[in-house]
Amino acid sequence: MNIAEIKAAVDAGLAVHWANEGYLVHKDDLGQYLITYKSGGSTIGLTDKRGEKLNGDGAEFFISRPDLGIAIHCSACGSEDVMRDCWATWNAELQLWEAADLQDHAWCNACEGGTKLAQRSVRDYGEAAGRGSSGVSYGALSAKAERWRAARVETVNTQSGDRSG
Repeated sequence: MNIAEIKAAVDAGLAVHWANEGYLVHKDDLGQYLITYKSGGSTIGLTDKRGEKLNGDGAEFFISRPDLGIAIHCSACGSEDVMRDCWATWNAELQLWEAADLQDHAWCNACEGGTKLAQRSVRDYGEAAGRGSSGVSYGALSAKAERWRAARVETVNTQSGDRSG
């Protein structure tokens, strides 16, 4: 995100973060755009004194979008390339395997080892001034995202042979 996108998102009342959800971008009573670490309360300006350069990499700013669901990731490295063990049963009528019981053990392909899983809100790195990167207004995005999520679950389940939904 660039400076104008970040400011537009904050002005629109969206939750803009830097690096992780612990850092919140907001506007104070004096009209200054600031980055505050929520746990410790430390604050820096969004930009340098001239307002020309972000205090942070623009690619690390994002809008938290809980309406788009959650992402599951490795608690150690943050990768979303994770798996869980599962028992499956054969469905003779449908001629495919169905997930029967999800196990506790988790694996991270990035770490190449066992891990604990964590979750976070889906992030939107698109244009912040009222439209997503697809050009859809944020009001319409929620319904579109729900249709996409349902189609994606069906696609993933069909590819894995799981029809449990």
